[in-house]
Amino acid sequence: MFDPKAYFAQWQKAATAAAVPTPAAAAADAATPGSQLGEKTEIQQQVMTVSAVRCAAIVKEKGQNFTPIVAIEALCTMGTKSSFKLREDLFKQPHVRKLCTRVQEIIKKPPPGLDMEFISRGAEALAKFPDEARGDPNLTLGAAAVNLSTLNTSSWSADSASRILWSLAKCGKGEAIQKQKHVVSHVVKELIRDKGRRVNELSHEGLVHLLFAISRARIHNRVGDHQSIHTEEGDSTLFSYASARVIKEVEQIDVALLAELVWVHNDIGIKDVKLFKAMCPQIVRKTADLRPDQMAKCIKAYTRFMIPLKEEAQGFRTMAVVQKGDFIRPSDKPKPMGKKSFEKPQALFPKPQLFAK
Repeated sequence: MFDPKAYFAQWQKAATAAAVPTPAAAAADAATPGSQLGEKTEIQQQVMTVSAVRCAAIVKEKGQNFTPIVAIEALCTMGTKSSFKLREDLFKQPHVRKLCTRVQEIIKKPPPGLDMEFISRGAEALAKFPDEARGDPNLTLGAAAVNLSTLNTSSWSADSASRILWSLAKCGKGEAIQKQKHVVSHVVKELIRDKGRRVNELSHEGLVHLLFAISRARIHNRVGDHQSIHTEEGDSTLFSYASARVIKEVEQIDVALLAELVWVHNDIGIKDVKLFKAMCPQIVRKTADLRPDQMAKCIKAYTRFMIPLKEEAQGFRTMAVVQKGDFIRPSDKPKPMGKKSFEKPQALFPKPQLFAK
């Protein structure tokens, strides 16, 4: 006879056994990139939550014992929670300079099992510091780009690729990324595959930064030639997919990113009237949140493409409602005044005067 209680006890015992991992399974999970992203040590959480100045003090005290992941997290904290002036001051400290050198070595020769997410974040943090912090970008950041192109496309996320390419584009005037054009083309080809399915994986910041990197990579600046833009076939497709997404989510995107996106289109020479008109109300409404140089670039780009940067016109009003107190008007109809009389003009002389010729 079937016993429900016994059956439930067997099911509960099997579920408990499945929930407890074996030592081999636990070791395999620890080696996967996902476990690196999910589990955070105490020191890692500490450097992620403190300010940039406090993080520099922790690096001075415990930096020699940092693991590669903690070292990258510490540099990311100092790179994101500070202004460029503060980063210049922090970089003058010996322990911060030593940390930047260590992150350079990690990016050049990543330890086995280190996820591309951490490598890209380290490259982005180095790009935010002064030029001395990243050394030779062709050796440090270029190594990360080459590593990205050799990996399977399913092994890196869209945001990771965007960070690495943006870091290369921020070095100097874009010379570093122009030497890695094949990596840019490789990433663009992957993102436009399957009708731009992976474009939606990008964050708003990652999307704008990737388009910025593409615009810098397509600059043709050979000695003896005039500077020009040489785009590829996939670039316009990726820009069209990005345009459709921005138009759909324009109210959720930070206005500073919209201003940067406007200037990216100006750099690469793509006139997208529909996109510019969709971003225009947000830029005009939140002008106070933009720096003067950002607003100046927006005005310059809109002027170049001859697209008006102004609020949407209200159109003609079909009905007017008169409110009390709008103007003074008589309460009653004026009374008739009767027949009007006018005074007749009086002659100055009784007869016309004759004048001698």
